[in-house]
Amino acid sequence: MKLSELKVHPENNRIYTISDLTDLENSLSTFGQLEPIVITKENKIISGHRRFQAMRNLQWEECEIRFIEPIDELISLIEHNRHRVKTNQDVLNEARILKKQLSKIVGRGRNASIERNGENKGKRLRLVKELADRLGVGTTTLKKLQSISNYEPELISKIDKGEINLSKAYAKIQ
Repeated sequence: MKLSELKVHPENNRIYTISDLTDLENSLSTFGQLEPIVITKENKIISGHRRFQAMRNLQWEECEIRFIEPIDELISLIEHNRHRVKTNQDVLNEARILKKQLSKIVGRGRNASIERNGENKGKRLRLVKELADRLGVGTTTLKKLQSISNYEPELISKIDKGEINLSKAYAKIQ
């Protein structure tokens, strides 16, 4: 498919920080495209935003694609980025989006497990545990990041830059 026909998912840049594409561009130049870009029938990219940008930087005109029809585009976008190297801010952005989307699935209150449908019907689910599992972080880490973000959000970028570690940042807000 022509790169000019693809559309960046509008939420991607709100969730993920821009990263250096040099290694990816070198890989594409040396080995070609190893994974297709995953798109919806509307040509919206679900997985492969970095590949797409690297290809554009290399002035490629076409790429391999794979169509999917996700039940929930945002959950699919985040799930396809599960193994991506992420900043703490990326994790917080994913948590914010997933919390909103998953609360529809997990539900709230005493009768949520009874009212839920599918494989999770009758199971007791905790939203924070579900979020942490999907994000690949521990529940304690996620809770600390969320607390830091709520009380001193500027510390998140300091953690990402390696200026302070999570424990010390968390201690500052206590």
